[in-house]
Parts: sequence; C-alpha cells; structure tokens
Amino acid sequence: MLGFWYLYFAYAFVLTYLILGFIISLETTAAMSGGKFAVKWIKEHFSYQEFYISIIIFYPVLLISYFFLEYMPSFITHEIRCVFSLEALFDELFNSE
Repeated sequence: MLGFWYLYFAYAFVLTYLILGFIISLETTAAMSGGKFAVKWIKEHFSYQEFYISIIIFYPVLLISYFFLEYMPSFITHEIRCVFSLEALFDELFNSE
C-alpha cells in the first residue's frame, strides 16, 4: 500500500514539473524571440525574484524548448531568430521600469 502512494506522489510531482516547466519555458522562449504577449504575461505573473527562481528550477525544460522551438528551425532555415540570452531577457523585462 505504501508503494502505491509513493508512486502516486512521484508521478504527480513529475507531471506537475513537466506541465509548469512547459508553460514557463514556452513563454520564456517566446519572450526571448520578441513576443509582446509573452513579455506582458511574464510581467503580470512574476516578480524578478519569482521569475529568477522559476528559471533556475525549470532550466532543463527551458533548454529543451529552446532547442526545439528556436534552434532546430534556425538550423533548417539558416535564419537565426533569437539568441539564448537570459541576461538580455531579464534586462528587457525588469530593468525598463
């Protein structure tokens, strides 16, 4: 019986991590490529400290989403749309105020 609850909470944790990571990494990748809605969404939902912590927690998911959403299409089309730069993103989001 203990094994069932252990697996239940383990699966719940992994699925929650993947879903939240996908949402945050998708919005971060969109903001890095200049999406105005993504920048607005991040500013509405996160402070600097909250966004910084979420980037640290979901960094592997962010790298995977950047690879599939930006790097692979730019590799195929030979057109670089955005550069993976979290410093520039944080400057754009939180230093403009």
